[in-house]
Amino acid sequence: MSEQIPIHDFTNDDDSSIAFELVSLELRESYDTSVPHRHNYYEIFLFIKGGGTHEIDFETFPIESNSVHFVSPGQVHKVKRELDSFGYVLFFSRDFYYLNLPNKNILYELPFLNNNTTKPILNLSKEEFLIFKNLVESIKNEHQSDNELKEPVIRSYLNIILLKSKGFFDQLKGDSSSGGNVSSELVYNFKILIEKNYRKLHLVKEYADLLSTTPEHLNEETRKIRGITASDLISDRIILESKRLLMYSEFSNKEIAYFLNYEDPSYFSRFFKNKIGVSPSDFRDNLQKKYQL
Repeated sequence: MSEQIPIHDFTNDDDSSIAFELVSLELRESYDTSVPHRHNYYEIFLFIKGGGTHEIDFETFPIESNSVHFVSPGQVHKVKRELDSFGYVLFFSRDFYYLNLPNKNILYELPFLNNNTTKPILNLSKEEFLIFKNLVESIKNEHQSDNELKEPVIRSYLNIILLKSKGFFDQLKGDSSSGGNVSSELVYNFKILIEKNYRKLHLVKEYADLLSTTPEHLNEETRKIRGITASDLISDRIILESKRLLMYSEFSNKEIAYFLNYEDPSYFSRFFKNKIGVSPSDFRDNLQKKYQL
């Protein structure tokens, strides 16, 4: 069974390629970004001049001036820019960012670069946005240079962009210190494991075993930090992927069930209806009518 949602990969297989690119948004893309698609790399959009809409996983956001939009691997999105909007988009892979870093989970720990936030967007003041604009222009100059050390320099600028972004998101949720306690660390690690294993692991006990804790303790800490149970957090990620496949793929309900490691397609259909209120087939029909897919 093959993936039906388009996956665009800008990297090459040869040794000389790097999994990073910077593109001006004034330029025509190599594919139509107004068509729903997904990537196996990260994207950071910087809209200097706004206009249009950006749909990310069933949520539509207006493109505002001085805004930064984040799209993660696997997320389905489409961009409809107005003609006078402009800015930049950064593409980078996990491998490019992680090179020489001992912690290979950093990107998973940033909620705006995963499926852990409902609004992966920063709408900033001109002064705040200038921080990002200057960093991206520094990356652009470095990217166009012949400096033999330009890759680590670009990686450093990229890291600053992500850290600055985390600071702004922390300010928005008033949660800049939440990552410093044991409960937060456990739930962060739980979310990382869900992102890596949601297709094959569905039970709280399976994740609790990996985290060397009990299902009861994991439920308690998840409810404390997120306000929902550990089971809800797992189910929400499975439902999100189900919606993506129902909307943008040609998989049957049975194929989606098998893809998400449900041996009984009827059980999957009941699970979906219990969470969403309609069957998978009705959900797909309603979306196709709405978006005329």
